[in-house]
This record gives sequence, C-alpha cells and structure tokens, in this order.
Amino acid sequence: MGKKQQIMELWKQNFQDPEDFIQFYFKKKYSNENALVYEENHKAVSSFLLLPYPMSWLKTVILTSYISGACTRQEARNQGYMTLLLKEALTKMNKAGVVLSTLIPAEDWLFKYYNKLGYASVFDYSTEIYVPDSIPHDFSFQVTSPTTFHPEFTTATYRFFSQAMEHRICCIQHSYEDYMAIIEEAYLCGGRLLTISRNQEIKGWGLAIPQANHTFIKEILWENEPCKKALLQQVFNIWPNKPIICKLPPYGPHYHSYGMARIINAQQMLKQVSKQNPGLTLTIKIDDPQLSFNTGIYKLSQGECQKIKPTGTTTDAETDIPTLTQALLGYHPEQLPFPLNHLAPAQQPYMNLMLD
Repeated sequence: MGKKQQIMELWKQNFQDPEDFIQFYFKKKYSNENALVYEENHKAVSSFLLLPYPMSWLKTVILTSYISGACTRQEARNQGYMTLLLKEALTKMNKAGVVLSTLIPAEDWLFKYYNKLGYASVFDYSTEIYVPDSIPHDFSFQVTSPTTFHPEFTTATYRFFSQAMEHRICCIQHSYEDYMAIIEEAYLCGGRLLTISRNQEIKGWGLAIPQANHTFIKEILWENEPCKKALLQQVFNIWPNKPIICKLPPYGPHYHSYGMARIINAQQMLKQVSKQNPGLTLTIKIDDPQLSFNTGIYKLSQGECQKIKPTGTTTDAETDIPTLTQALLGYHPEQLPFPLNHLAPAQQPYMNLMLD
C-alpha cells in the first residue's frame, strides 16, 4: 500500500468524514512532499499534512504551516508516536522557512496536549444568530447564487474575497487555488456561495451551508451594515423558516476557542517587531524545549534583533514559546505580564475556511 493510501486509511479510522469529502480533500491538498508519516515495520502509525498558508501580521505577510489531519492508528495510541512526528515536523518547518505553525485541535482535551509542544490558543471566533424581522431591507441589490459549483462565477468573486480578507489584521489568507477548493467543498455539502452586487460591483459575499435546524454561514463579508442585512435576507429566502447562525471574527466578551499557533522561528518574528518599533529597547530570554535554536537571549534595539551571549546579561523578560506566541500575535495582551504585553498591539487572530 502506497504512502497516500496508508494516510487515507488512517484518516478514515480517526475521522467521521464521508468518502466523497476524503477523496476530494486528498485530491486537492495531498502531496508526498507535505505528508509526514511515522512508520513501524513499513506500516503507517501516525500521520498528518503540512499545508502552507500566508498570514497577514504586523503590516507584513508571513509564511505559516497548518497541521491537518493529525491522527494515529487506534492500537498505537498513547505510545508517543504523534509527539515524535510533531517534533520532526517543527524542524522540517523551520528548514522550509516557516515562521509560525497553526492547527485546529479535533477535541477539547487536545488543547492541553499541543500546549506541551509549544502551541498556544490564539484563534477564536464569535457567532451571531440572525432572524429576519419586519424592518424593510434594501432589495435593490442583484443577487447571484448558483445552485451548483460554478468555476467561472467563483473565479469572478475571488478578488472581492481576497481584498476583504487582507483587510483583516493577523489573519490566515487563502490563495486562489485554495479558495476554489473551499467553494467546491461547500457545494459538496449542499451549500451555496452568494453575492449581492450593485452596478456589477460585489458588495457582499457569503458561504452558507444548510443544517437540520438552522443555516450556517461559514464566512460572511460585507461592505456596510445594509449590505450585510440584505445578504442575510437572501440566505433566508433560499432556506426559509430557519434561523441563521453566522461565524464571525471574535468580538466582545463572548467567543469560542478554535485554533492554536506556535512560533517556529522566534528571531525572525522578533526582527519584524523591532523593525516596526525602532524605538523599542528590550532584552528577552526565551526557552524552547522542542526547538533548541530558539532558546537564548535576544536584544531588540534600533529596529534590529540580535541573539546575544548570556554571560552577564540582564534581561527584561523571560518567557516560554506559548506565551511569546500570544504576545507577538497580540492575543489578549491585557492578560500577559509586562513588558510582553507591549510587543504587539491588541489584535484578534483569525483563521477560517481550513476545510476542517
């Protein structure tokens, strides 16, 4: 059995995905180069894919790697195989120039497991329930929503989607190829892509999936509030008599934990922080048990970041990788100790549409 087939079999053992989704996912996302497998006696026992994604962060774009489909053969669980494979992946990501790793834990208890390997919870989301009311909406928009996957229409909507996503700071971005796969997969699930336009210019975009008791909007983008309401009304017109639940970037006090991130190359990220804050002078000691090259003392000064010798050096802060990850991504800095809470502005890291 080949490498790809073995990984697919592990996927089927661990996840309850329908066969058409599995075939679609491996057709669109799998390559031998991005697949990591731990084998014993020429048999795969643990595996996952490493998928590259750009991420907007601090006025620049960094390369991230998303760990997808991490799983272990049932009879081989709790024997450390996944931990060994993840440590191998961290080194591989660094060699590939990746500065940040991301993942979405399949179960809540896995947040603690990944935290031990340096990952921190940073990606959240909020939900909003929409039920149409009696207030008149603006119906002057042109609505387009093909009932089947339409490549030409999907291509025509990518520019609006990508520009709207790029305006979100600290956000995982999607290439054109990835975008096409996202929309096609939604149609496999009975969903629809919708846009509202005026004068042939898109003003709102939504990706909706019907569920048993509601309609779920996986992502919604709009130019202004009237556009948002008009788009939601069109979703309701397609699937009437059901409330609409929208997934949104986190806001306010109520949000849900979703994904995790881990710094792969601390110096590269600290260099960007120093570059954008040339007046910042700070000496940080970092401990990274999994990636020893990150361990050390870093001095940020005059827009530069240098790794310095520890002899006789006084530090302003000491931190581990999970805390540093939260600090550099601006994740709830009010909960972080000084001076780590001043390394990046408060942000709302966001990751969505990962075919999870």
